[in-house]
Amino acid sequence: MASLPEPPAPDGPLFVYGLLKPRELAYPVIEKYVSEMGAGTVRGCLRLRDGLPLFDPAGPGQVSGCLLRFDPLRSQEAWEAIGNFAPYKHYKYATADVAMTGEHVQANVLVGRRIGNGTAPELVDCWSVVLDPAFVEGLAGVSALTIETAPGGVASQPDGPKFWRVFFRLQAAYLLLWSVVERYTALRYGPGLGPAERIRLLGAEPVFRTAVIEVGAVGSEVYDARDPAHKVVIRADGSCAGDYFYQIRSNLSHRGKSAFRDGQLVFNALVQLHDAMRILLVQQVPALADEWHPEPEGWSLRPRTAHGALVAGRSALDD
Repeated sequence: MASLPEPPAPDGPLFVYGLLKPRELAYPVIEKYVSEMGAGTVRGCLRLRDGLPLFDPAGPGQVSGCLLRFDPLRSQEAWEAIGNFAPYKHYKYATADVAMTGEHVQANVLVGRRIGNGTAPELVDCWSVVLDPAFVEGLAGVSALTIETAPGGVASQPDGPKFWRVFFRLQAAYLLLWSVVERYTALRYGPGLGPAERIRLLGAEPVFRTAVIEVGAVGSEVYDARDPAHKVVIRADGSCAGDYFYQIRSNLSHRGKSAFRDGQLVFNALVQLHDAMRILLVQQVPALADEWHPEPEGWSLRPRTAHGALVAGRSALDD
């Protein structure tokens, strides 16, 4: 992945409006280099391409964001971190006039490349991960489909139409959940990184490991459907969890060990990964909790399902 070069004014500040804003998922990429920050606006608009906010300085209106000043001794590190995070194919540097309380400041800003290609027609003046439907409606859809399909877990039953109606709905919920996970990893670690590297970084993230322990996933194991000698186990410290949950995703099209066992495995992983991602997201973007609040029974799936049910349980679709 090509890195961005240094901006036009490497000694100047940076205006951020999206992923790199304070209290957004990617702010940790530059947080340790920031010495000062303040709210501001620039003339233009934001366009969305696959959910990524791109600044269009020729657009109408003005964009809200934050002006960041870096520690002069670490500014080069900051630009390198940003250059490695922001995809070269989507962004380039420019300068903009930032209006702040009582003053105007010239600052570097990431501008969208090929702004008319693949962007949504709707223009926006502010962006936050809180507004991303994957983390609100997407997760709500995962939760609703799981509870509707198997509130009592996966019942022990013969391989037949009733079982597969349950299984395929759980599979749909799990794949939707993975859309949310991959969205998170792209916004958190960099949209230009490949899936394997992003999953590795997720598995190494301390908050995710702690969440995995909290949801009771430690000790879970799964075999690679392509290589039965390869087993992935979630360790006591929560490590290998990213690989474990991703292996189940990969195995979904390679069933065969046991229909009931596979259904049970997907159900447990679905509940555990859903709750772990909720814990992870709300710790990093606390404002998401306000968006989840309308769910009357809380957002965790564990107390609302028979998580871990082995042979007991009854699917809502058994009748």
